[in-house]
Amino acid sequence: MRTIGFCAVLALLEGCASTHIAPYAPKKRDYEAPAAALASSTAAPGSLWEDGRPATILFTDARALRENDLVVVRVEEVADAKRQADTDLKRSTAGAAKINEFLGLITLLQGSASWLKPEISAESASRFIGEGSTARTERLTATVPALVRKVLPNGNLFVEGHRVILVNNEEHHFYISGVVRPIDIDEENSVKSSMIADAEIEFTGRGVLSDNQEPGWLSKYLGWLWPF
Repeated sequence: MRTIGFCAVLALLEGCASTHIAPYAPKKRDYEAPAAALASSTAAPGSLWEDGRPATILFTDARALRENDLVVVRVEEVADAKRQADTDLKRSTAGAAKINEFLGLITLLQGSASWLKPEISAESASRFIGEGSTARTERLTATVPALVRKVLPNGNLFVEGHRVILVNNEEHHFYISGVVRPIDIDEENSVKSSMIADAEIEFTGRGVLSDNQEPGWLSKYLGWLWPF
């Protein structure tokens, strides 16, 4: 019996422990250009210009312009949101009615039941007051090298990049993808994340810290069952 009880206690303790995060799978995004994108054209032999290419290409430093070229994305994302709502609902109703005559039944009923009064009255009142507020501030700063995965027909670049950092057995994963205009890439071959269209930016982690930030499966189950 003691062995069974000891095993039951160990099972409960194991249930309260945190579960491991699934192995990280690198993300890959298949981006399709909008239908309104311009069709690319073939340059004539010996031509210096090509549709879809910026006119300043002859006067700029080496920048990402072709597939598999490298471009550095400077992630500077700040989100600050606040919301407040107040509700005050009030309702009051009152009604009264009196029956003087109804086929002689009123007089007959009052004769046999003197306490009966042919009057009806009702009152009701209700009120609801609700308040709510929420605030959230986030800031993410990072530098993520990305590769040009696709050159769109209109000359824009679809870029995608991953970065993995390991610190004290804690993995940090950065992912970014989106569409960049070549003209927005500066002389250092970098671009701000705010200049990326259709952007997807993710910052996740796995390790001891990430594991301990989540409750165990038994705690989640009990929290779901607890009605109060």
